[in-house]
Amino acid sequence: MKNARTVLGLVGLAVLLPPVIADACGPEFEPEPRFQVSDNPDRPFDSFAAGRLGVIPRTYDAPYLAYAWRTMMGIPTTAAEQKHLVAGWEDAERRYGYGSDAEWASQQWSAVRKEVAPSLEPRPLAFMGDQGYVRYSRIHGDAFLHAASTARTLAREWKQRPALLSEWVGNQDSVFSEGCALSEPEPGFVETLTPREQARRQAERDYQAAAMLLYCGNFDAAAQAFQAISGSAESPYRVLAAYLVARTRLRQALFGLPDGEGSPPNVDEATTLARFTRAEEAIQKVLADPKLREVHGPARRLLSVVRWRFSPGPWRCELFSRVLEKGTGSALQSELAGISTGPDADGAELTCPGLKPRAAELLEWLQLMSIPPNGDDGAPMGPGPAKAFETAVARWKKTAHTPWLVLSLLAARADAPEVPALLADAAKVPVDAPAGMTLAWRSVQLLRERGQLAEARARLDAIPLALVRDQASTDNLLREERLHLANSWDEALRNAAQLVADVGSGPHQDWNASAPETAAMGLGPARARYLESHVPTRRMREWVALPGVSPALRRQLSWTVFARAAVVGDDATLKAQAVTLAETEPKARAELLAIVGRPTLEERLFDARLLLMGLPAVSARLQPGRDRLADVAPALDLTEDLSWFRNGWCVPGVEGLVDPPGTPGPLPVASPEEQADATAEWKALNVAGSSVAFFSNVALDWAKAHPEDPRSPIALFRAVRSSKRGCGRNTPEAKKAFSWLHKRYGKTEWARRTPYVY
Repeated sequence: MKNARTVLGLVGLAVLLPPVIADACGPEFEPEPRFQVSDNPDRPFDSFAAGRLGVIPRTYDAPYLAYAWRTMMGIPTTAAEQKHLVAGWEDAERRYGYGSDAEWASQQWSAVRKEVAPSLEPRPLAFMGDQGYVRYSRIHGDAFLHAASTARTLAREWKQRPALLSEWVGNQDSVFSEGCALSEPEPGFVETLTPREQARRQAERDYQAAAMLLYCGNFDAAAQAFQAISGSAESPYRVLAAYLVARTRLRQALFGLPDGEGSPPNVDEATTLARFTRAEEAIQKVLADPKLREVHGPARRLLSVVRWRFSPGPWRCELFSRVLEKGTGSALQSELAGISTGPDADGAELTCPGLKPRAAELLEWLQLMSIPPNGDDGAPMGPGPAKAFETAVARWKKTAHTPWLVLSLLAARADAPEVPALLADAAKVPVDAPAGMTLAWRSVQLLRERGQLAEARARLDAIPLALVRDQASTDNLLREERLHLANSWDEALRNAAQLVADVGSGPHQDWNASAPETAAMGLGPARARYLESHVPTRRMREWVALPGVSPALRRQLSWTVFARAAVVGDDATLKAQAVTLAETEPKARAELLAIVGRPTLEERLFDARLLLMGLPAVSARLQPGRDRLADVAPALDLTEDLSWFRNGWCVPGVEGLVDPPGTPGPLPVASPEEQADATAEWKALNVAGSSVAFFSNVALDWAKAHPEDPRSPIALFRAVRSSKRGCGRNTPEAKKAFSWLHKRYGKTEWARRTPYVY
């Protein structure tokens, strides 16, 4: 045996692990990545709005499904409507509600204001107002965006009149602060202007004055002011002012509602009703005038607010017709947002007698789409899923409307007698049609489940990769099929990882804008469990070396392969991966190469396991989601023992040790020998237990067999210490390691540094 100095040099990296890593204020968790977005389309929403729907899951929220229906039925959507849809969906997913993002819009205004009037000191913006017992949004985002656009226009028109532009900016500051009166010009200022400049100045002042009255709560005067502007043929705000009359009346009506639970209404019920009635009359007046068509969309959005307030039941039903209309502008986004198929106010299933056939068809489709399908567990189909499938097939045969074919395939069991005919019908739909990707993907899945692997592969190969490069959820579903239909290990492993489709509830990053070679990658829980139980360690090593693996995932997998080989005893992979890691992990290079140089398997395995004991960042299990080791920073400290984060690895519960119903079996490319190896290694991982239990048993067994080895107390120390923040604190195994450490090595530094077991 080598002397103590040499041995301690071998384990130098991990010995640097400090006794405690302090976390002053707790963790700052980043949003967890999602590899399959199930409730809304992938961002950016532009593709979905433009009719590239990708795979349409039954779990989408009703507004997205309704838009998918409309698109599959061939109802056109203008570029302007798509723009409003994208903006509304972004807002909805960011803030769980529809409407303009006033803070973001105000930043646009502030930037333009600084650009056109850099010397003018700005005033604080008053986003919120007070009404009775509550605060409300005083200024909406569209007002800031309109002001920014106007500022740029006036900066060009009044380039030679800086004083005129400064007056306008100052008055706009008053509008957006808490001012309720415009500034008066210096005597003689107006007379210096040309007639054209005077006319534009007066139009701007009239509009700003009306907006001030609105924001200051003088609604009757504001409505009269906007009405006067709408009657002026010379005003550039004539059309917009007509809409703002209705908007002013609606805000006045909304202020008459109860302030909140326990707070009295500001006005009596009759007055509130009268105000809403007057607001609807103003809205209908706008909608009845074809000359005001450019504001019909926003006006319909106001009407939606009124109807939701006083006739929610009938309005819910009316929306199924409205969202199928053509050319409604921004109203489409607002009205889609109101679509829902949940129970009515009494808890009964929503029914809408008297709907036109197309709207009634949409309602029925949405209700059937929302029925969860049966799992593929061999059990008979339940009444709900059976109804969805049978109705969809019947409607498809009768109407030939594509949404029903989509639902038929999504609801079908692979062994249903109708499936061959449905697959033949789906094959006739071009893959680049709105429903084409859903039909193609589900056809591949059903063919594979039916054992028609050649047909499934042919259908899969016919899907152009370019169609899904910006739709990670759809891309991942196709990767799943390529994994299970692969003709080689290389192909299977190239499709093993998943693209990050979204980052949960946090601020969105456009993960999908990157090329596939550099896009964010990872593993969802189901994929990690499947690969861990069906891919042997030596094949995982091949996976790490593939060029398509992202750098962060490559580092994570590189250490996992090494750790897994050490746990399951794969000597060949252990040595090969240690050499590979030595090239990419300079801090651990000496220890990794020393492991390779050990003369016996027993020595190599113990040294590798001893190293792992000191590297809490490393796991022998495939870790799903955002993992602490998925970090390419050279300064990443693998020895840190962190609170609130994974240290070592855990063992899944009993349900995690078996494949869920419907999970595909072994990979077809795996030989019988490889399948047996994968099964044996999976069993060995689970028998080894959590890292705390495994390390404790390894350390205890080695110390008993090699009591004079100076590494024995180090191993016991690390095993005990791993129980501080590892899986299973104060475990029986850790207690035994602690007891042996203090019984046999009580006078060593390692015992002194471990006064108790955690």
